[in-house]
Amino acid sequence: MGKEAEKISKKEINHNKIDKKISEKKNNNKVEKSNSLKKRFRLIIPVIIIICLIVIVGFLLTPEVVADKAKAQLIINSGEVQIKSNGESWKSAKNGMYLYSYDSVKTSDNSSASIILFETSIVRLDSNTQVTIEELIRDEETSVTIQQDSGRTWNTVYKISGIDNYEMQTPTTVASVRGTAFVVIVLENGSSYYGVSHGVLNVSKITDGEIQESIDVSGNESVFIYIDVPKKKIKVKPLVRDEWIDENLISDDQFVEDLKDEIYDRIDDYISQIKAEYGISDQELDALIEGYILGYFDLPKDTPKWIRELFEF
Repeated sequence: MGKEAEKISKKEINHNKIDKKISEKKNNNKVEKSNSLKKRFRLIIPVIIIICLIVIVGFLLTPEVVADKAKAQLIINSGEVQIKSNGESWKSAKNGMYLYSYDSVKTSDNSSASIILFETSIVRLDSNTQVTIEELIRDEETSVTIQQDSGRTWNTVYKISGIDNYEMQTPTTVASVRGTAFVVIVLENGSSYYGVSHGVLNVSKITDGEIQESIDVSGNESVFIYIDVPKKKIKVKPLVRDEWIDENLISDDQFVEDLKDEIYDRIDDYISQIKAEYGISDQELDALIEGYILGYFDLPKDTPKWIRELFEF
């Protein structure tokens, strides 16, 4: 029995070694494929830039287009949503209306809404939620600051948006992010919860206007900041996904598909040329475009600013 057990043990060790080699090979293949896609993307981007330079230069130089990009847009998903501009009273919002700095949006018991930022990032408001756009600037750097006073929001910031600084504020915290999807919940007493699906979120605890503690929260992690226990250390815990989070992740996937469709529309006449010249398949081109939207690839550093703004919507 001892020899048989020894044989079985050796076989298990060998199998484990084989499994490990197979796993390493798969990982290496994934890395090689990713590097290959990145290389092809770097080759394709100059071609697309030239295409856009020729086809859309006149469109870009129109002042109205630049002004349009500086706006956020409100989408009413359900029920009645209210809006308040700086110094005014609350009034019924209209679906599709533009929002500006210092505009506040409020949902009620049976309503929900979304705020589209620069056409490529999104803040979704659950019921009984109130937020204010504290800052919405597109200049040398693009900055967005959202103050959330109550309720629950889902925030997805894509790198393609060109947003350099995205900040979420609550009564007890300030969080900065770029290229992240996360949920924010503000309780009635002002305590705040952050849950990150992917990316990294830097969360700072604020007391009397001063930062007491800061911590990075990564994908599938969460933190809770207590307003009634100011000296309590921030502790990172696993993100607990619920139905609402899952629904938002599905909506994010559709949002990316819509962005991809828009990019395809822009380069439709040149897709055959790109595929033939660089020997890529439909699937690879799709992966490259999606990778760009999600921030896996960058435009070349020497890309002119106005062309960069085109690709960043």
